[in-house]
This record gives sequence, C-alpha cells and structure tokens, in this order.
Amino acid sequence: GPRVAAVREEIAGTGTYVHTREELEFGARVAWRNSARCIGRLYWRSLHLRDRRQVSAPEQVAAECVGHLREATRRGRIRSTVTIFAPDGPAGPGPRVWNEQLIRYAGYRAGGRVLGDPRYVGFTDTARSLGWLPPSPMGRFDVLPLVVSGGGEHAAAGPQVFEVPREAVLEVPLAHAEHPWFAELGLRWHALPVISNMRLDIGGISYPAAPFNGWYMATEISARNLADADRYDM
Repeated sequence: GPRVAAVREEIAGTGTYVHTREELEFGARVAWRNSARCIGRLYWRSLHLRDRRQVSAPEQVAAECVGHLREATRRGRIRSTVTIFAPDGPAGPGPRVWNEQLIRYAGYRAGGRVLGDPRYVGFTDTARSLGWLPPSPMGRFDVLPLVVSGGGEHAAAGPQVFEVPREAVLEVPLAHAEHPWFAELGLRWHALPVISNMRLDIGGISYPAAPFNGWYMATEISARNLADADRYDM
C-alpha cells in the first residue's frame, strides 16, 4: 500500500516513476520466467542484474554491452545476466541496441553466394553503410559490430557502430570425438547467446535496451545455426 501510494505521487509529479533495485530485479526475472518459448527460463531465479539505468550515451551503452559479455562469459562458466539501460520516459526515449544478439556473424554477398551467415546480410550492409569496415580478408565468422542509438539527448544523433573487442568474445572451435575430419571443416561458434533487441516492460515502465543471456543448447548451434538451409547450410 505505501509503495503504491508513493508511486502514484511520483507519477503525478513527474509523469513517471523509478523502480527500486529490488523491483527491477524481480521484474526482469519474472519476465524471463514468463517467456514461454525459452527453455532456459527454468533458471529464472538465478538471473543476475546489472543495473545501468543511468547510462544512455551510445558509446557508454556499447561499453557496458562489452562489459556484459565479459561478466557473463567468465571464461566459459557462463552466468545468466541482464543489463538494463535507461527507460523511455517524459524526457525522451531510452537507448536501443539494434543487433538481434550482441554476438553475431556477418554475411557478405559475393558473386551470387553468401560468405558467412546469410541471416545477417542485411544487417551487415546496414553496419557498413554506417561506417563499419569488415576485416580483410573477410571470413565466415566475422563478429558484427554493435549498432546503438543513444537515449534522451543523444537520440537525435541516430545509430552508431562500435567494434566488439575480440578478447570479449569466447568462441569454441568445433570438433568430433570420433571423426577427425570434422575439425577440418573449420567450424566454430560463440559461447554466449545475448538477446539484445527485445523490450523489457515492468510495471508500466518500458526499457528498450535490456540485453540478457541464458545458455546455448547444443541443438541451437548444430541443427539451426549451422545446419539450416537459410543459415550456414552445413
């Protein structure tokens, strides 16, 4: 009762209200618990919160996304984590991460074929139009940059690109215990799946940038990312 009264008073005075850290943490965990398509939600109680609601400048958002990668990866001892940035509010929109995931591989059109991940050809073209320079030579597993729009006073500048440091991305070269030739395919995949383009809504407050991760299932990588005909088609 007292908390609801305080929230109503804050909304009347400012047009919005600020979650306590406890409210933010519980709301994020319940949002994961209620995501019916995610098998990882069984572990919703263990979701670790990185509260970055004071961050809205695009370069700071990108830096905190890289910090998320480092803190959640932990050299392979992966921890389910969410980083929550500034919300939408009366002063303007919050920041936004345009990438579907913080780590994804580029796709390049080359002579009627695609080098890399076909799903991200369009996103790769957009990143290049914003000034991103792919590595030379281009490869099948080039990590895409982060494309970030700032919030509040930074929103008018539009999306900007930021490189993801190589040391922040843990990749696993793929081999087979019984078939040595499998390693010769040169396949690998990143260890951390961080969904970064979903909006988080808690108690009427909307957070457009709230990247979060659980863990990969082996079938997501093998039967979908690497085997689907519209992906690596292996």
